[in-house]
Amino acid sequence: MCGICAYKTKENAVKLAVESLKILEYRGYDSCGISLFKNGKIETIKSLVDIEDLRKKTESISSHLAIGHTRWATHGGVTLKNAHPHLSSSNKIALVHNGIIENYKTLKENLNCAFQSETDSEVLVNLIEKEGGSLIEKVISASKKVEGTFAIAVIENDELVVGKRESPLYVAFCESGVVATSDISAFVGNVKEFYILNDDEFACLNENKIEFFNKNGEKIKKNAEILPKITQNFKIFDKTHMESEIKETKIVLKNTLKEYLNSDILTNLNLPKKIKEIDLIACGTAYHSALMGAEFFKEQGINSHAYVASEFRYGKEILSKNTLYIFVSQSGETADTIACAKLLKEKKMHLLALTNTPNCVLNRVCDNVLPTFAGKEFAVASTKAYCCQVFVLYLFSLFLAQNLQDNIEELIKFTNDFQVQDFDRALLDKIYHYKKIFFVGREKDYITALEASLKLKEISYINSIAISAGELKHGTLALVDESTLIIAISTEENVREKLFSNLEEIRARGGEVILVSNFKSGGFTKVSLSSMCENLMPIVSIIPLQFFALRMCEKLGYNPDKPKNLAKSVTVE
Repeated sequence: MCGICAYKTKENAVKLAVESLKILEYRGYDSCGISLFKNGKIETIKSLVDIEDLRKKTESISSHLAIGHTRWATHGGVTLKNAHPHLSSSNKIALVHNGIIENYKTLKENLNCAFQSETDSEVLVNLIEKEGGSLIEKVISASKKVEGTFAIAVIENDELVVGKRESPLYVAFCESGVVATSDISAFVGNVKEFYILNDDEFACLNENKIEFFNKNGEKIKKNAEILPKITQNFKIFDKTHMESEIKETKIVLKNTLKEYLNSDILTNLNLPKKIKEIDLIACGTAYHSALMGAEFFKEQGINSHAYVASEFRYGKEILSKNTLYIFVSQSGETADTIACAKLLKEKKMHLLALTNTPNCVLNRVCDNVLPTFAGKEFAVASTKAYCCQVFVLYLFSLFLAQNLQDNIEELIKFTNDFQVQDFDRALLDKIYHYKKIFFVGREKDYITALEASLKLKEISYINSIAISAGELKHGTLALVDESTLIIAISTEENVREKLFSNLEEIRARGGEVILVSNFKSGGFTKVSLSSMCENLMPIVSIIPLQFFALRMCEKLGYNPDKPKNLAKSVTVE
């Protein structure tokens, strides 16, 4: 979750590190900080405000060596003492860390030193200091005693060492030296190629040289990767990332369709000769797109199920060589999803990643990749990436059924006619006071209800519930009264009348009903949708509901880009 960066350059590394942290801030914004080496000692500057505050604190400071961190808190509260970078007890070593040291309590008991924070990361920096040898030897030796995950950057005197296990880390030469970062989009300067650190690999970084080491301390050679065009940013609105990204949906859907129609992405996939079943595995918003994908595959005659990654890994699901396992993740860094993929890779199953991030961990674990081309998504609450996930899963379902060519005209018409629809502001003024909100729907509309409810919870902190409309009378209807707002999604023709019957039951008990639909209102207050291809209506219907969450958030005075307790990339289990 946290973001780390490190620079050793001929110019001011502090300024470069701050610029990188601004890009990495989406990974965690509880606190941020920088350590630098100057005049023979380490200086550390931290902030509990934001990157701009850190920038002001460091604008008069210069050094050729700096490490930086933007934090999503795991161990210890949001305090300056718990903020990174962390120093060893002698103040001679500084460290930034993304990940979790699972055995930190045991390690801490065996370290005879004073601790300033509640973090597992401070234990790690002191463990490194207690080891013998050069800095790279200390880091590698300490890593062997560590259980858990880490991407770290460590400085001692004028030395910079980085290493990783499971958490992402990349290194590269930039115009004036070397850089390491959690995300290739944070490379600042003229970076043309980069190196991917694999698990339990380490590197010594100097201005004009990078040396790589394995877990045994042996030097290894690594091949550079060509840096892809840093994921396109189609930003068209400056108020918040979330609003911009919702409005970019039309652009990225057209871009995604163009990429799939003008390339061999689908025909180059190495798939099982006979797919009897498709299992989709994901977390959060990506899980909702996986649920939608399962419905698409079933409509094409392929048995399909969606699973929550954190449950699948520990369940008793029966694996099969005739099953295609699709792992869905916007970042490609989701720890639970990656853990499932690695487990199935060991069992030699057929794996496919559906991600929005080139060169991500999940792509490297899986046999095949379906990219979404949504462009960089900075807002914690996923919007355009979710729509692209649903869209690509639909394209893939048509491809597997050999129906893609027959639907190209309809797909082009959809992307041309699709409109980004805001939520009615006058209606919002009438309903924003509700604190008991249910989202209901049937079939794919129920999945949309799940995603809409999650969006509202993520950024407005309203404890909403999503429920299949047919299940209301099996318990949840007991909660409905005059203080209840029901937002119903109706785009499925075959269950329309059933849904309207459910809504009459709600109205009879005093609940306020808002209908989001492309059908007639049935006497309910309605948010009207354009009628398009029924299988793609979930993309049409989620847009005003994403805006509903955003406008509620703004109305309540919150920042949608920085929801409390959440971060964009969930790199810990």
